[in-house]
Amino acid sequence: MNADQNADELDRTLRDVLHAWTPLGPGAPAHIAERIIRRRRRRNVMRVTGAALGLAGITLGAVIATGAGADNGAQPPAARVSKQSKLLWQTALPSKTWDACTLGAATGDVYCRGMEYDSIGVNARSGKVEWQRKAKDAHGSSTPSGSMPGARDGVLYTYADHAPGAPRAGTDLVALDIHSRRVLWKHELADDSRGRTSAVLFDGGILANAPTFKSVVALDGTTGRTLWTYKWKKADCDRAVIGGVPYLTCSPDSEKVPQQSTVVRLDPATGTPRTVATVKGPTMYIGTDDDAVLLGAMAGGQKFFSDPGPATLTRVDTRSGSVTKHRLDGLPTGVVADGLILATDRSGSAIAYSADSGKRLWSRDLGLTLRKVRNPTMRELPSAAAVDLTSRMAYFLDPSGHLVGLDLDSGAVRWRGQVPLPKSPMQAGIAPELMAYGHGLIGQVGGELFRITPQLPQGG
Repeated sequence: MNADQNADELDRTLRDVLHAWTPLGPGAPAHIAERIIRRRRRRNVMRVTGAALGLAGITLGAVIATGAGADNGAQPPAARVSKQSKLLWQTALPSKTWDACTLGAATGDVYCRGMEYDSIGVNARSGKVEWQRKAKDAHGSSTPSGSMPGARDGVLYTYADHAPGAPRAGTDLVALDIHSRRVLWKHELADDSRGRTSAVLFDGGILANAPTFKSVVALDGTTGRTLWTYKWKKADCDRAVIGGVPYLTCSPDSEKVPQQSTVVRLDPATGTPRTVATVKGPTMYIGTDDDAVLLGAMAGGQKFFSDPGPATLTRVDTRSGSVTKHRLDGLPTGVVADGLILATDRSGSAIAYSADSGKRLWSRDLGLTLRKVRNPTMRELPSAAAVDLTSRMAYFLDPSGHLVGLDLDSGAVRWRGQVPLPKSPMQAGIAPELMAYGHGLIGQVGGELFRITPQLPQGG
């Protein structure tokens, strides 16, 4: 699964459509939308509820649509395109499907998890799988991970089923000692979406969903001891970290509550909340840019965030509390890096927006192979952008192993590469994963993991 937003956006879209589809009569199953989301698995998604997911499938092709796909007309400066690279290693992982991978900042190794394995460790220098922890129930129905929380101070934070084999397995946040492979502690999550905001590392601990809804808990990273908790009402909140400090970005959870969103700072030591800013209407968390929180909102009367149409980019400065809004042609979701929001659309183009003004800076056809499935609105997805700020490059990977590198400032194509991969069936909505590693890249497609170093043209 693509790290960060591809999985989050797919879950959000499914939830929106299912809420619209779900009957409102007294006999309707309670929280059916959330139950379906929690039970979504790659290999049995159509088994959950054919009618509801068939309806949801109509919108899946628009999940990654972030504005018009046409070029903005600006021609990139002339630059040579290199096709030179060095494939350092390629490894067949012990399973064909993986949900997410992450890099260990201190160890430099790669950690992944999937349906059959709660975690594995791969030596980033050699590509050797050094250790693995199998899932207790490889045939469970819990949700896949959109991301992994990460690793710090010799501890890897991953996810596992809370009750393996149960109809509703639930989710545990698991702290694993990287050296001994020993589980240090487990913490049950109420919301088992396992997305990029389900658990985040801040200075002094890890902020995670609590065992009950509409609350978070700060845990000691080594012992799992509860440091503090915070609860709220009438909103759905995502977690974020800026400068080591935890924040919540909250949006109204129904049309019956006040239609305003908030950005809340939580004191790292005590959890004491302070509302930084209030924004009119529902919003969606996009990411952070320096000391600012970026929120997206619908501006054209759309019913769901996944619907095409005009949008508003809201920038909240967490230092001053100032709020600025900018109108855009579409909701800009993607990787936020160095003042840019890097998105991809369903036509196979990359689009760069200014994280400060929302201005569309450039768009470029990636030239990658994205096959269509039977439903014309659904196709394969590219990875999210992997950004190398030293060389000012944004890299993308498609499911067939083709890679492209774009100049971060102009969008010009500066490099293309390819990694030979075994043929695999088409999977709409499932994106490969690409991570910047030094001046190179580590990519994951299905059961293949590789490390490659692009050789960029001189003077480009």
